[in-house]
Amino acid sequence: MVTRPALLDVPTATSSALAPRSWVWSQHWRDLLFLHWRTSVASVSPHVPIELEVDTFDGTAWLSLVVFRLKVRPRWLPFLPGLSSMTEVNLRTYVRHAGRPGICFLTVHADNRLAMRLARLLTPMPYHHARLRYERLGSGLVFDGSSQSLSPRQLSVMFRPVGDLREPLDGSVDAWLLERYRLFMEGRRGRRLLEAEVSHPRWSVQSVELLDHHGSWGDPDLSRPPDLIHFAPGVQTLFGSFHALPCVPTGPRPGTL
Repeated sequence: MVTRPALLDVPTATSSALAPRSWVWSQHWRDLLFLHWRTSVASVSPHVPIELEVDTFDGTAWLSLVVFRLKVRPRWLPFLPGLSSMTEVNLRTYVRHAGRPGICFLTVHADNRLAMRLARLLTPMPYHHARLRYERLGSGLVFDGSSQSLSPRQLSVMFRPVGDLREPLDGSVDAWLLERYRLFMEGRRGRRLLEAEVSHPRWSVQSVELLDHHGSWGDPDLSRPPDLIHFAPGVQTLFGSFHALPCVPTGPRPGTL
């Protein structure tokens, strides 16, 4: 039997240099499903800001779909019923800026319109609404999601976490995919590249038995079974504020002039 880690109000040990006094958002992440697919640099590059370099592991780029439940609040508000809780699905890839590793969201969807409205007001996060169902079913979990903003627009996954919790080994593809504490994204209306840091304890994850997988989420290639899957029972995070970065183009992208 797996025991869920306690979620403290402020983490006591983190894998980011973000000081607790500088955080602006607190988030509890629960039941995180990470579905990972190998892909090519050429297919990912057109979808990330020009200032970012697509990161690779052993020469391969990756796409990851992350499904989870969360409770979120700004530093100046408590957790509020109806506002603070939602399910989120984000599709991300892995990038570098000036040699520093991070992630870049390609799409971000959630099911709480009120919370999304607050997030859009206070952050540049590009949330879209989706119909999401994510719940426990016996010893496993089931996810069903659909959004009119995507094509393909519907995905269903049923799975069961298996084995003991473990920390990814340094130098492994697991650590390369999971131990990322920096988010890069383009500002609204094509403004400058933005960066935010997140602080939380190192990941503890389990393996996953995939029971069912059909449909896709914004990319037809994601209809095939994932190349790697992780599950994490939960973690608490602290987010810093977004700030603009210098414009340092990485040069022409593969397949472009």
